[in-house]
Amino acid sequence: MPWSAWEDLGGVIASAPTVSSWGSKRLDVFAMGNDHAMWHLWFEKSWKQWESLSHPMMGKLIEAPAAVSWGDDRIDVFTRLATNSMWHRYWTGKSWSTWEEQGGQLASPVAVSSWGHRRLDCFARGADGQLWHKWFDDGWKQWENLGQPMSGPITEHPAVVSWGDRRIDIFVRGTDKKLWHKWFDDGWHNWEDLGGELDSAPAVSSWGKRRLDVFTKGPDGALWHKWYNGKAWSGWESLDGGFQDYPSAVSWGDERIDVFVRGPNNTLQHRYFKD
Repeated sequence: MPWSAWEDLGGVIASAPTVSSWGSKRLDVFAMGNDHAMWHLWFEKSWKQWESLSHPMMGKLIEAPAAVSWGDDRIDVFTRLATNSMWHRYWTGKSWSTWEEQGGQLASPVAVSSWGHRRLDCFARGADGQLWHKWFDDGWKQWENLGQPMSGPITEHPAVVSWGDRRIDIFVRGTDKKLWHKWFDDGWHNWEDLGGELDSAPAVSSWGKRRLDVFTKGPDGALWHKWYNGKAWSGWESLDGGFQDYPSAVSWGDERIDVFVRGPNNTLQHRYFKD
């Protein structure tokens, strides 16, 4: 596969990055800074400068945020505070909203996806080790429990993506270090075991219908990749590199994937796939 070399985008980040995209050649990267505020870097024809988006009045960030876009010039960002509740702010196209609390008793970073205009689906590991879900659809709904894989409680936060209307794919690392998958397609399906030996939480992106690309840190500390082509799952391939935490991935167009990690020196590192 025609992957670029790793590039170092600098900065000093204190968490794994997260990334969203609202359109072709647009990337928005977020991470926690050393000051426990949320920091933002974006690409639009060229990479811009980092900006601080502060932290909620009720406390500082304790880990990486999550981000998604449901439309042009729109970004929704979520994070967990030390109180273990979920907080949310969004870019309206002109300015950033204030932070708002969405409750819950989370035990991991948040993961978020969107299948369409004004639809948001948030997921996190609960204090009970189960997968919990809260969504926005003409108003915020209550948290619901989606259980756990057959291997046992979830060990870290989930990864989630949507490739079409009313479709969500969720991936987690089980206690057996294998990749587990659960999906919504007008109803929730049972967990399936996709194997592997994950050394971090996974990340996932999709460039189109029935296409899924999953990334994780392998036992050798490198970036590993597994994909679904609409008919079958591939094996795992190594994409080299060395990083902390877990990766983040997004697609802004057909056969395009951008992956970001926090490098060994706490800088933002990036590579991409373009066929």
